[in-house]
Amino acid sequence: MDVQPTPSTVPPISRLKALVGILLALACSSFAEAVLGPLLSEGDAPFTAAGRMALTFLTVYTLHRFALTSFSRYSPKIRDLLTLLLVLIFSLGFVWIGRILSIAAFQYLQSNGYTIALGAGAFEFAIPFAAGALLLQAVLGLHFGMFYAVALSIIMGVYTPDFLVEVPYVLSTSLMACLSLSRFRSRSAYIRAGLNISFVSLPFAFCAVILSGAQAPTDLLIPVLSAIAGGILCSFVAAGITPILEGLGGYVTDMRLLEMATLDHPLLKELSIQAPGTWNHSMVMGMMVDAAADAVGANAVLARVGAYFHDIGKMKKPLYFVENQGGHENRHDKLSCSMSALIIRSHVKDGIELAKMHKLPAAIVDMIPQHHGTSVIEYFYQKAKKEAEESGDNAPPVDRSLYSYPGPKPQTREAGILMLADGIEAAARTIKEPTPDRIQGMVQKMINKVFASGQLNECDLTLQDLHLIAKNFVRILSSIYHQRIAYAEPAEKTVAEKIGSKKNQAEKPSSPPSKETGKAGKGKSEVSPPPRPPAEETGASAGEKESSTSVSVASSSSPPLETQNGSESEEASAEGSSEPKEKKEEDLKRLGIS
Repeated sequence: MDVQPTPSTVPPISRLKALVGILLALACSSFAEAVLGPLLSEGDAPFTAAGRMALTFLTVYTLHRFALTSFSRYSPKIRDLLTLLLVLIFSLGFVWIGRILSIAAFQYLQSNGYTIALGAGAFEFAIPFAAGALLLQAVLGLHFGMFYAVALSIIMGVYTPDFLVEVPYVLSTSLMACLSLSRFRSRSAYIRAGLNISFVSLPFAFCAVILSGAQAPTDLLIPVLSAIAGGILCSFVAAGITPILEGLGGYVTDMRLLEMATLDHPLLKELSIQAPGTWNHSMVMGMMVDAAADAVGANAVLARVGAYFHDIGKMKKPLYFVENQGGHENRHDKLSCSMSALIIRSHVKDGIELAKMHKLPAAIVDMIPQHHGTSVIEYFYQKAKKEAEESGDNAPPVDRSLYSYPGPKPQTREAGILMLADGIEAAARTIKEPTPDRIQGMVQKMINKVFASGQLNECDLTLQDLHLIAKNFVRILSSIYHQRIAYAEPAEKTVAEKIGSKKNQAEKPSSPPSKETGKAGKGKSEVSPPPRPPAEETGASAGEKESSTSVSVASSSSPPLETQNGSESEEASAEGSSEPKEKKEEDLKRLGIS
């Protein structure tokens, strides 16, 4: 019996999203007709404007419905759709201004005797069609940029029926803009994106010249220069408007995240002072998540900045976290398990309050609770269960919710990577001898534990992603906890230390005479002399004295004689020096010892 594959079901679309899509398409079609319709040739047939509006409306609405059901990351809020609409209207306004200037430039050249085969279309390559794609890629992401590229190219096809190159030109340059800004690491990324747009525009300019049958040099020069100018103009327009759109819409771009990643933020400075152990933990996590996110195609900058700020709530009670105790007493020893778990859980709430107080981006604030998800504080939970078992059958059962974080679970890939790095970095510090094999085993064990607990069910991490994450975690931790060779001290430093110690021994006064010695006067001291060393040790000492260039104090093959008083002992010590004082001072001066 053959089993028929079940067709994939299309997720339902809410009425609100459908209504918002209708309003978006209606607004786009109305504005396009208002600004671009009058620029078309006069004498159109009746209802031509209505037909153009209908084509634009149906195209934009269908594209919106398709993106909702097909693109997993295209789940726009009302704010996002308003931003998309504003960018489309902004781009249509630029097209309107550009076409007016193109017509004016063409008429000026024509009045001066120059003929251009492409007409005013030769100057339209300078219109920054792709500037809107750069804006949406910077603030909303790739899927919104793709929506913009397809929508604007179809609108241009409706309102430019005589210019065959217009639709593929707008579509290709807009898609290239999205791809060029996918890795946003500096402000110079806008310049690189503009150059890429210019590079892609040149073949379309050549195609337009060929299709028009142009022969004069000006027919080729003007479209080529306009294509180059259009790409550069796109970069300048996008770079200037992105901060405005970011501030008005409350978005966070990679540029703002890079500014926060410089460690100059007041919260990070305070964290390094109040909770230095947590600060070090966050810095190591930043390296881990940056490498892992880059490997799986997630936003590495967002993950790294989220790692820096994920535990800022520990500043409120730093000494209740083991990384900040510095070997002092553990304050949890005097608390009940439930109270300790409450304090540990509170750092999430405190972190959210601090983040909102300092107006951190919403994407960073969301990572503070999500990096713990709904996981259990295992140490105190197991300790509470053990205490309940020891207290007998009358003990109430341990409430698991008191030892669990409030959640939610990680909603993004960056938050999921942050959750894995948090537990793995802490566990790596407990390995006594962190060899690469032990680190790899620990990383795999921790990832399997988090995966089996279901904490990653609501983010888009796949098994292949987890494999890449584990590989990069092992690489970073192995480089941090590497082994080093114990180097021997320099020879000059060793000789200097020996000479310095022997100089101190030479300057050290001999022990004062005992009371019995003073009473005896000039008689012999009743203090017994030290025992004679063995013959082998005495011979060795004499051999070392003869071969060494350093100072030897009070070294002799015969046992010390009984001294009558302290002055006689000092004279004997001075006479027992094996080297003259001048040579000793010369050696010390040569070695730089005063």
